[in-house]
Amino acid sequence: MRFYRPKSFLTLVLIGFAVVSLPLLLALVNAEIFMSRLARRSSDAIHRSVAMIQGSRSLLDELLFMERRARQYQVLGDPELLQDISARHLQFVQTIDRMLDLSGDEEQRRRLLTLKDEEEALYLHWLKIFPDLPVTEQPPMDRFAQLSAQARQIYLDSQVLVVREAEAMQEATRQARSFLAWLPLLLVVVTTVIVSLFTTLLAKPIRQLAQAINRLGEGDFQEPVRIGGPRDLEYLGLRLDWLRVRLGEVERDKSRFLAHVSHELKTPLSSLREGSELLADEAVGPLSEAQQEVVGILRRNGLQLQKLIDNLLGYSRAQAERPTCRRDRLDFAYLVETVVADHRAMIMKKQIRLELKLTPLTVRGDGERLAVVVDNLLSNAVKFTPPEGEIRVRLVGNKNQIMLEVSDSGPGIPEDEHSKIYRPFYQTGTPHVGPVSGTGLGLSIVKEYVRDHNGHIRLCAGLLGGACFQVLLPREEGELRP
Repeated sequence: MRFYRPKSFLTLVLIGFAVVSLPLLLALVNAEIFMSRLARRSSDAIHRSVAMIQGSRSLLDELLFMERRARQYQVLGDPELLQDISARHLQFVQTIDRMLDLSGDEEQRRRLLTLKDEEEALYLHWLKIFPDLPVTEQPPMDRFAQLSAQARQIYLDSQVLVVREAEAMQEATRQARSFLAWLPLLLVVVTTVIVSLFTTLLAKPIRQLAQAINRLGEGDFQEPVRIGGPRDLEYLGLRLDWLRVRLGEVERDKSRFLAHVSHELKTPLSSLREGSELLADEAVGPLSEAQQEVVGILRRNGLQLQKLIDNLLGYSRAQAERPTCRRDRLDFAYLVETVVADHRAMIMKKQIRLELKLTPLTVRGDGERLAVVVDNLLSNAVKFTPPEGEIRVRLVGNKNQIMLEVSDSGPGIPEDEHSKIYRPFYQTGTPHVGPVSGTGLGLSIVKEYVRDHNGHIRLCAGLLGGACFQVLLPREEGELRP
């Protein structure tokens, strides 16, 4: 069973807004219904209470009126008095019927029915059927007093019922206040749950898009891009996946191009270097001091170009073939000293103070790759360190790992570029000192080769104020990546 998927992200947002608003609307409707019922109940209770009090009072008044007319009739014998009594009898019966409809108390209803029956009997047997009987044969007048006492008791009962209705309304009001007090809390809980659910639904595809874009930005073109959620975001994920495939193809074409160009440049460069070496050895004749200086410049720049081309070839091989990393037992301190010796000429030319602190340590790894790691870090330090600056190379370790640290007194690397320096062909805006600019592949190759040895490289704050790189490698008992 597949769940409903909105066609667009906007539709999902609108659905989320509607669902979040639904508990509020239901709460408002429920509160309105509850308060309407309470108001209607209050109105009915007030109306019923007032009607019962008025009815009870009317019963007393009508009984008093009929008693007066009965006594007057006994004295005067006027037939019109009997007509007044009959009219009041009808009002009395109607008042009791209304009270019976309003009353919800069984005891009060029983008393009303009893009062109605006794008043009916008094009216039928004396005032209506036997009006011409002698006074001595007519029912005694104290029957009215008994009926009035019953009506008074009904009046008192009505007042008690009013008090009960008031108490019931107070209880209903308390319950209403309690309900309205808990309703916002319940609404907050339900709304929070719904908001959390839709936040997850909305944030998940956005997070997937951000992760996919980050992977593409970091050069990871292997993992397919999969975006869930609304259909428009899924379509965007498909387009990103198409872009991933295209970028992968462009990356492979670039690697092949670099390999071909580097290979083609290496042959004429070798001829240039051999020619400069012959001139330096004076194989074609002695050179003047000025000529020797020019030949020295040719040799140094030829060597620099050789390293740049080697970096291009190394990067191309790393991306295309990923050859197996050897596991030779190496004297890492000796390897560092050998690489440092290759840079002595440039260090002396710039009058850089070089501090070496190398602890004799061994490591299992690929000598060529580790030499490239040290050479790239040291060449960067030499390139960016100003004349009469300082470079510090330190090699320390413990039983688990060793650390190579290369720091310089150059301008350092801006903080906003720390996450970019390991990208292929990325070059910082930091000015360098030297005739030949780099390719931007040095640190990328260093990171790859360090990872091949199950190590990692980090940029940290150095004591000299410039850049400081630390390479952490496992000792010789560590296993290397294939």
